[in-house]
Amino acid sequence: MRAALLNSARHLLEEQGIAALGLRAITRHAGVSSAAATPHFGNLTGLLSALAGMGYEELAATLSPVLEKGVHATGMAYVRFAILNPGLFTLMFRSDAIDRSTPALALASSRTSAMLTQVIEGMQERQASHTCAGTRAALWGRVHGLAVLAIDGFLDRLLASEGVGMSLEELVEDALR
Repeated sequence: MRAALLNSARHLLEEQGIAALGLRAITRHAGVSSAAATPHFGNLTGLLSALAGMGYEELAATLSPVLEKGVHATGMAYVRFAILNPGLFTLMFRSDAIDRSTPALALASSRTSAMLTQVIEGMQERQASHTCAGTRAALWGRVHGLAVLAIDGFLDRLLASEGVGMSLEELVEDALR
């Protein structure tokens, strides 16, 4: 039942966006009674927090194979994940919809965070004047900003007006150089 509810929530999220996510809509999509989610998640926030935790696990799985390739490859994988999973990616960073203190979500988020810190610590070209935290904030802001711009369609508009002949992937590659 838990998996069916999470699958239904994810389907609705990707098809209709966060606004479509209500317990009734999710349980109806899963073909179960409206009270079926309560024993598994408690409430909508619990269900969405579990779904966000799954998102962080998937992001970690996406990043893991490219960590040794460095910051650029990791950044590209981060943005690609966002583009391929726009609803889930957006939910993962919506503090108004999820409870970050939920143990599974906190663990998954921390694991992903540790992976990104590992990449930053391995940078050869990090400026001596920047702390690891400062470098991480700058790089994360860059890739996260590109991910959000891509999800919201702003990079497509930029491509249409200035990126003649470029794909979205090429634009992101160029921006991360």
